[in-house]
Amino acid sequence: MKKLYFLLFAPVLSLTAQVEGTWKLAPQAGALGVGPNLGDISWWSNGAGDVTTRACLFDDSIKFEANGAMTHYMDGSTWLEGWQGATPDACGTPVAPHTGGSATYAYDAAAGTLTVNGIGAHIGLPKAVNGGEISNGAAIPASRTYNVAFSNGGNTMTADISIGGGWWRFVYNRTVPLAVQDYQVKFRVDMSQYTGSLTGGVFVNGSFNGWCGTCNPMTDMGNGNWEVTLPLAPGAIEYKFTIDGWNAQEEFTGTETCIDPINDGFNNRYHVVAGDVILPNVCFASCDICTNAITFKVDMNDYITAGGSTAAGVFLNGNFNGWCGSCTPMADANNDNVWEVTAPIGAGAIEYKFTVDGWNDSEQFDATATCIDPVNDGFNNRYYVVTAAATLPEVCWESCSDCLAGVEELNNTVSIYPNPVNSIMTVKATDAMQSIRILDLTGKVVATIAANGLTQEINVDSLKAGVYTIQITTAVGNSAKQFVKK
Repeated sequence: MKKLYFLLFAPVLSLTAQVEGTWKLAPQAGALGVGPNLGDISWWSNGAGDVTTRACLFDDSIKFEANGAMTHYMDGSTWLEGWQGATPDACGTPVAPHTGGSATYAYDAAAGTLTVNGIGAHIGLPKAVNGGEISNGAAIPASRTYNVAFSNGGNTMTADISIGGGWWRFVYNRTVPLAVQDYQVKFRVDMSQYTGSLTGGVFVNGSFNGWCGTCNPMTDMGNGNWEVTLPLAPGAIEYKFTIDGWNAQEEFTGTETCIDPINDGFNNRYHVVAGDVILPNVCFASCDICTNAITFKVDMNDYITAGGSTAAGVFLNGNFNGWCGSCTPMADANNDNVWEVTAPIGAGAIEYKFTVDGWNDSEQFDATATCIDPVNDGFNNRYYVVTAAATLPEVCWESCSDCLAGVEELNNTVSIYPNPVNSIMTVKATDAMQSIRILDLTGKVVATIAANGLTQEINVDSLKAGVYTIQITTAVGNSAKQFVKK
């Protein structure tokens, strides 16, 4: 939905020495006001006519210098109130100690605070002090601290001070405005998963272009990616990606992390322009990148036959999950020692490895492997370019190919039954068996049987209940299967 106004008081984060210069109260309604909460001036605020009737206040200026010096110019006249002896409130000669002149200040950009030092030093109205009002009996302090925020390219300063039960707000403008520098902001959106028509093109609409519809078309970069670079002034912006002007647009619920922080029901994307930036390539109507379901499969039979154990689990690690160790576990649902997992991964090149027990064991390749990344950086990781959802070919541990010529093919020539087993298990093979080993889940060999035929009965009464791997060596190769002892 369109939002037809600009945010006036969004902070500009990249400006340095923001407070330096000469300032006057903004000649507008609401330049000074008071209310129960920060930013709320519902109790009282000046009207547009007060700019004239209180001209002696609006023409006062305050200069902040780089060396920490502050000078308050009142030119012999300012606004006086009853607590200062004026009856009624009116312009008059400044009353000590609020007569202006020299003072000092300290500006903390990180904290967003401005402290003025000196008896009588102030900005806005002199009665407002931290924790109270002089007009109600508060003491005149040696310093006052204001919360300050800058907008309008650093040319507007909004200062707030807590008086205990409420807040005063003062809005100042620079007397000599800073030149506002435009920054280059690149907007990017991934439309690859959008199911509607893109015939009318993709556009970016926002507070910076008046939500104009078709005035900022994006360029189709291929593979569903659209982008446009715009020169934008510093400050907060709200925006959305739309299709064919306003014929279709992004919709958000209000709970997303990338929308504007103002709860006004519009739920637009939000960014504070503070420098040249390339915004993330987000999925249409999402705060995140578009992901594709990629299924990985690894055959661990050779690994087990060689004496390894997968009892602590097999894991997928790659640049898409920060090589995190155990955060992407794989599963062997049918106990055939082929582990798999489906992970959501963004488009682009990925590097990855299969590991055991987090990082306690990992695949190792040399530089001649055909499935590793093309960059000769010494890591020799598996490599794949994600373009859409896919199921990658099953591979053997530490191999670029599957195991059909090895363990998996031999597994099809060997059978065991019953499984689960109570006492006697029968092993049958199409080729003469030479030896049999049984391993527990830790990889420890718990039984060794000499075999010399196509059929072998094995008594497993001595085994504890659990899952075991049986390894069979035949005249043509090795096979491994898992079984359950009841």
